[in-house]
Amino acid sequence: MRRPVLMLSVGFLVQIHGAPARAEEFPIYNMDTYCRDLSGGDFAGNMECGEKEAAAYSKLQNDWASFPEKRKIECRNVAYDADTGKGSYALHLQCIEKGRKQVRPAINPSAPVP
Repeated sequence: MRRPVLMLSVGFLVQIHGAPARAEEFPIYNMDTYCRDLSGGDFAGNMECGEKEAAAYSKLQNDWASFPEKRKIECRNVAYDADTGKGSYALHLQCIEKGRKQVRPAINPSAPVP
């Protein structure tokens, strides 16, 4: 008798549902499809993408409550493609971090913001 086997791509399991309707909910992205398409079928590229996605997923999940609602919505729109169901936690995190840098006040008002 054969037993069912659960395979986890890149050692990480994510439900495939698409982005949530409300920003306060943590997004669920299909990162497997995203990474597969991004890597063009290259195994090493797919693994590297998966590792980056897993790290970004963990950071976003840990810090989700601290992000402004408006930024969550803006970044979900950047990181998720409703037509394909593909999404990227790494893109979402980059968007969030970019927003933090833009709103951070400069110590010297005449100095450029990094």
